[in-house]
Amino acid sequence: RGGGDDRRRDDRPPRRDDRGPRAPFVWEEPTQEALDKIPKEAPFTGFVTVHPQVANEDVQDRDICEHYHDGEGIKVVSARVVLDRDAQRVKMIFIDFEDADSLRNAMCMESEFRGRPIKIAVAES
Repeated sequence: RGGGDDRRRDDRPPRRDDRGPRAPFVWEEPTQEALDKIPKEAPFTGFVTVHPQVANEDVQDRDICEHYHDGEGIKVVSARVVLDRDAQRVKMIFIDFEDADSLRNAMCMESEFRGRPIKIAVAES
């Protein structure tokens, strides 16, 4: 058989089915540690996490901009929805904010996008 060992190894990571149910996708207030990652100078870019069901929908840049931009506490410059080429589903979303306060306010905003929780964190390079 090619010399491979077919016995189950205890140090092998468990398969997804062995790890139990996934944690529910819910909005959580950002920790102080997360807020401390907000840069002092531009760019003020956030990384958006959407509910898995929303990832399968048609999400456009303008949809994300309109969701966050309120013109007062949150000023959005632009958004980029990146699709998985093969699956044609949302892979990543980035939002550029006008200032640090806008990014902070977006991170602290508890809201739903298309009826599902949405989260934002500081995009790290």
